[in-house]
Amino acid sequence: MRQVAPFFLLLVSLLVASPMLGQKDSLLGTWVLNRGSSDFMPENETLQSRTMLFAAAENGVKCTITTVNEGGNGRTTIDNTYVARYDGKDVPIDSSALDTVALKRIDANTVERIGKIRGKQVETATMKISADGKVLTVATTGSIDGRDYRSTQIFERQ
Repeated sequence: MRQVAPFFLLLVSLLVASPMLGQKDSLLGTWVLNRGSSDFMPENETLQSRTMLFAAAENGVKCTITTVNEGGNGRTTIDNTYVARYDGKDVPIDSSALDTVALKRIDANTVERIGKIRGKQVETATMKISADGKVLTVATTGSIDGRDYRSTQIFERQ
């Protein structure tokens, strides 16, 4: 009987933990900006579309953000890419005003991204996935070269 108790406790522990161990990262997938539901300050009138693709990579995520702007110089497309773990360590980001970003998981549906220029924090973005997993809200605040900005961007899962 005494040998059965430790085995039983181990079995129960594995059954309870196994769903958490195999839990999929809720951020993974393709997210498309709902421009009409999003808010920018100052207003970003040139922004036409934005898509964020998060894919599993190296115990973290690879993020590709494709932004299409249209203004006086015509239509431009910018791709920002980074690969990061949820460990709060700085990693480079391509084609961005930011030099580095760092990710930190707050809870199962919330990730904080810190952006830096020359080692100084200039931006904070909080990414929150809805309970049903269909909507990603990205609340961003920052200041670059003395210009403050903020946005609440609403993305829909594709």
